[in-house]
Amino acid sequence: MAFTSIRPCPTLATQRHAVARPCAASGATARVVCRAHAQEQQQSLASQLLGGAAVAASAALLLLGPMAMDAQAVSGGGGISTPLDGQDLSNQDLRKRSFTKAVLRRANFSGSDLTGVSFFSALAESANFKGANMTLADLESGNFEDADFTDAILAGAFVNNAQFKNVNITNTDWSDVVLRKDQQMFLCKIANGTNPTTGVDTRESLICPN
Repeated sequence: MAFTSIRPCPTLATQRHAVARPCAASGATARVVCRAHAQEQQQSLASQLLGGAAVAASAALLLLGPMAMDAQAVSGGGGISTPLDGQDLSNQDLRKRSFTKAVLRRANFSGSDLTGVSFFSALAESANFKGANMTLADLESGNFEDADFTDAILAGAFVNNAQFKNVNITNTDWSDVVLRKDQQMFLCKIANGTNPTTGVDTRESLICPN
């Protein structure tokens, strides 16, 4: 009786736990069967690798997601995508709002409580901040050209790299605001009056020279 020799099909070296299955034929037929078996192993290995990568990516997002959001908040990233040009936001408590990188041209914030609010890198040309409480507000890198700060309180505000060209700062309180020398000199040229709420002289709050 003649017996057909059984030879195992080769497995992929990278698939350590794969089990070789025999090819019950020889010659050309064996090569076809083994080739099909190898393709099957390759597909199985690819599926395993893709599945593992998906699980790892999901785990990374779960772990890093909150950290990424926190980092964005600290850096002032994000911002408001919808322009607020000309919006009436006057006489409101806006302390929980953020206007980071917002477009605020001609927006009206008069009389609003903006304590600690972020205007980081905001575009607030010609905005109205009359009588607003902007204590500890973040105005860094914002553009406030032609804005009106009459009677506003900016005590302790952060203004590094903010643009104040042609602003109105009559009766404003700048107590404890850290200013570059050029910013201070510019604001002192236009400073006048006394803040009606705090009673602080504007020029004194800017530490303007006599």
